[in-house]
Amino acid sequence: MRVAMLGGTFDPVHIGHLIGAQAAWEQLELDKVLLVPAASPPHKHQRNISSAGHRVAMLEAAIAGDERFGLYLEELNRPGRSYTVDTLREYRERFMADGGELFFILGTDNLLEFDSWKDWREICNLARIAVLYRQGYDTDPGELEQQLPGIDVCWVDMPLIGVSATQVRGARAAGRSVRWLVTAAVENYIDKHGLYAPAPS
Repeated sequence: MRVAMLGGTFDPVHIGHLIGAQAAWEQLELDKVLLVPAASPPHKHQRNISSAGHRVAMLEAAIAGDERFGLYLEELNRPGRSYTVDTLREYRERFMADGGELFFILGTDNLLEFDSWKDWREICNLARIAVLYRQGYDTDPGELEQQLPGIDVCWVDMPLIGVSATQVRGARAAGRSVRWLVTAAVENYIDKHGLYAPAPS
């Protein structure tokens, strides 16, 4: 079994997340990509995050009917901050005691600060690091490997998709459409629940 985890706040999940997950599934010949929503990510405490219920519901809507993708929700059940090393260790103990290959998907921006993550060397022992690489935009892989010696990574080529959750929230707050930035099902959920709507004047 070849499984990859893609963690994030997913507030909201957008097409960039899904295209990256699809690229990893294809190029790494995976059986499953698990999207892992964080409860309280260590690096994102500067703003209010939508409830876990809303974020999970949007993820479920985004991947409905696609058996390549699934959700792993244990970080939402864990008190305190979410640390990748705990999630990977727990998953291996529960589901890969008899073998299997586990990958952890990162963007190049995360890779550059990876050596500041809690127990990053153990993360490398628990999972193979798969880096989403956008040719012509991201730093050359050779240069990245020189900056982070000792980290064995595999590279996943993906198209340059200029979409971020910040952009989606900003568009909604400004009263603009988020169509094509998120799936239709996620857009419908955002509209139905009034998420990221402009603040009342």
